[in-house]
Amino acid sequence: MPTPFSETLVKFREAAGFASAYAFFHDNGGQKVLGLTYRRYLLIEQGRNLPLLDKLRKLFYALRLVPQGPGANELMVAWLRSMAGETDYRDLVQPVVAPRAETKGVSPLHKAVEQRIASDKYVIKPDQFQAVLSSFEAYVCFHAMVSETGPWKVEDLARAVEAELPKVKEAMARLAAAKLMKQVRPGVYKCPVASATIETPQMNLLGREAIEKIRDYTRRLVGSGRSEWYSTCMVRADGPAFKGYTPVLNLAVHTAGAYEIKRKTPGSAIFLVEGRITRLRDF
Repeated sequence: MPTPFSETLVKFREAAGFASAYAFFHDNGGQKVLGLTYRRYLLIEQGRNLPLLDKLRKLFYALRLVPQGPGANELMVAWLRSMAGETDYRDLVQPVVAPRAETKGVSPLHKAVEQRIASDKYVIKPDQFQAVLSSFEAYVCFHAMVSETGPWKVEDLARAVEAELPKVKEAMARLAAAKLMKQVRPGVYKCPVASATIETPQMNLLGREAIEKIRDYTRRLVGSGRSEWYSTCMVRADGPAFKGYTPVLNLAVHTAGAYEIKRKTPGSAIFLVEGRITRLRDF
């Protein structure tokens, strides 16, 4: 029998673009990443079991929810409702933990955009992403080729991404072994998933070493690139309420993918679109 938690979990799983429990579990790295077996997860979706409290954070990340954000708050409340029962939750728990009303989250328009992005998505599994992070050249080549539907010679690719040819050859072989590239003939590769919207694993599920690699690779790319646009806004806000802005910012960043092209043009380039919120002072 479904519970408030199981129904809310399935709602957010589908909204994140995972059509089935199987796809959600395995695309996010399975037991190794989520810390529970597939059967246990299936029982949770069916409403026959509840995850332990210490498993919820990883589920938030796998669902692309921001802890303390509106979606995570809704799922957390559903967990408490399921744990306590509706009567005890209403009488004993709700007066203490009800989410703040001003934490609104995304608008209906943003939700429509979010659903459109999720409908045409290929999720890179954590094991596959290790090949992407295996070297700086693999990282650059992946992000170049994942937006290209045509075949490229490794010599041309090396010149385009400004990398040494032997390292590019090695990187493309690793990516092909992870099924993120396909060698159509000797020295020529295509990306078999380039026609889809690519979603990489949630950073907080990757581990410290992987996060540091991404930061290092990004710093190297930004350092060798040039700024096209810069905008800042310094605002004083209530911290818990301001969490509602995080999914809006996240969606705005990923909406840049609507401009993505799949073949080279005279003015095409690889751009980095970055969103950042920094707490400057407690004031």
